[in-house]
Amino acid sequence: MKNIIATIPKSRFKTWELAERVVKRCDGEKWFWTLRMPRKPKNDPIGSLCYMVYNDQIRGYFDIIDVDEAKNWEWHQERQQEGFVLVLANWHPVFGLPEMAGFQGWRYTALRP
Repeated sequence: MKNIIATIPKSRFKTWELAERVVKRCDGEKWFWTLRMPRKPKNDPIGSLCYMVYNDQIRGYFDIIDVDEAKNWEWHQERQQEGFVLVLANWHPVFGLPEMAGFQGWRYTALRP
């Protein structure tokens, strides 16, 4: 299993405090975080981790619990987004990891908890 690292767009949340309130709610029962991508990852990501970067800092990670079509998720339906989403839950904050200046999008990572 390969872990993934992705960004939380600053255009979506003006501050980390606002973003943090949302990621903490993603419990995998009522609330989920989704990460859209144009195509499925080559390796099955279920059971892997997705580290999240906001404002050049790695803030924590989610568990990847599913892969689904974006059209099945209301957030992406409203924006008429195609492709797939990683369905994420269970936020775990982390501290002291290196900065990721200028990083946008997603990629595989060697990071481990």
